Amino acid sequence: MSPTSGLKVRQHQRHEIELPIEFVVCEEHRNQVRFSASSGAVDHHTVRGRSIDVSPGGIGIVCRQFIPRMCEGSLRLLNPMPIGTSSNGMPILEVAFEHRVKVRRIWMDGREPTYLVGLAFADPETVDPNIGDRISKLAKRISAETRRSSPRSGEPDD
Repeated sequence: MSPTSGLKVRQHQRHEIELPIEFVVCEEHRNQVRFSASSGAVDHHTVRGRSIDVSPGGIGIVCRQFIPRMCEGSLRLLNPMPIGTSSNGMPILEVAFEHRVKVRRIWMDGREPTYLVGLAFADPETVDPNIGDRISKLAKRISAETRRSSPRSGEPDD
């Protein structure tokens, strides 16, 4: 019998999904984790990025700010269709899904400061086991709505 390595293998099937996200550092970690205004963060405790995949165990994201391992916060998947515009001209996006998460892995991707972050759902028992399918369907619906609402190239605007 071969010895086990202790390495935990992936337990869930991942679904590729690309939606805008926000990661908001939880109250308990705000003294240790604070983002600089020059980093492009939304504020001192919120960063934006995009999701890359989702499973019942967690979600993978890409962002431009370093988030330390074991940091906890709320992850918000956002509907990319703006519901309005803020006073500073930024689009206001509606939250499609929100859950408490914990950073399990982080690594830099490429030369620019772009980080791939592996997040685990803090309370996976409360996550729908079909979350990947549900969010994939949501992303497809949003993509179809986006295509319908944007003018096609070569056609005049109304």
